[in-house]
Amino acid sequence: MSADSLTLPAQAESVCKARRFVRQRLLELSAEAATDDAETLVSELATNAVLHARTEYTIRVTRSNGMIRVRVHDLSAVLPRQRHYGTDSTTGRGIRLVTALAVDWGVDPEDPGKAIWFDLAADGGADAISWGESEIDALLDAFDDGREGPSAPGTLAMAA
Repeated sequence: MSADSLTLPAQAESVCKARRFVRQRLLELSAEAATDDAETLVSELATNAVLHARTEYTIRVTRSNGMIRVRVHDLSAVLPRQRHYGTDSTTGRGIRLVTALAVDWGVDPEDPGKAIWFDLAADGGADAISWGESEIDALLDAFDDGREGPSAPGTLAMAA
């Protein structure tokens, strides 16, 4: 069995290495059914570490009680927050994507930096939570960026 974590540089080409690492760990943890969602979400978090945190980042994948946890730690103390972009923007949907696919997720401030994590059901979704639009908006509004009014669907990004 390989190590449960991998540290990668803040380079765009590291994102595909992050996906391969997560896929391999899930195979080792007998959680193949969670692979597609895990790869999608780790791509999002790794890209944010590269683009926004601009620091090396460490990915850790663990399994406990039927759940897979993927944790991405970077060295930036800046927590994720809502960002608003046009509907034709190629960025800006990170938090909404994580919220839609993960059973649970969160951010843990650390010294140094922070860890953003998400949980997936190891069997591919049997334990998944169904998030309503109002619940997503309430969660996103907790990451206040000073903008007034409710969130506009499809116009969010996650800054690390």
